[in-house]
Amino acid sequence: MQTHVVTRVIDGDTVEVSPEISRRIALQTPMERLMGSPLPAETPMERLGRPNMFNKIRLRNIDAPESDTLQGEKAICYLKQLLEGKRVRFKPVGISYDRVVADVWRYPDNVFVNAIMVHSGHARWAYPPG
Repeated sequence: MQTHVVTRVIDGDTVEVSPEISRRIALQTPMERLMGSPLPAETPMERLGRPNMFNKIRLRNIDAPESDTLQGEKAICYLKQLLEGKRVRFKPVGISYDRVVADVWRYPDNVFVNAIMVHSGHARWAYPPG
């Protein structure tokens, strides 16, 4: 699984990473990932129709307070301390707006970031985890 560096924390549940993530990887099914299936070739329309590359990851199934609140500022600070400048691995589950929605683990210690944000009190589960 490829690792990415967190270049910026946008809010308590969204980070920016480098290098960018291709749309094909973000939409690859779990079975395709598990089996190591090759990704389909980009179509000419995909090559022309950027944005097929994403650099933002939205942590799946959590909801952090709005960034313009005191609790939101605390969530941002906590996530910065946890991830900014560090490597992450992620398991994408889809795309929402301009972000890849994913479960995220800090690399190499495998801290499950989605859960640690909830268990630290800086976010809540938006849906039952799983």
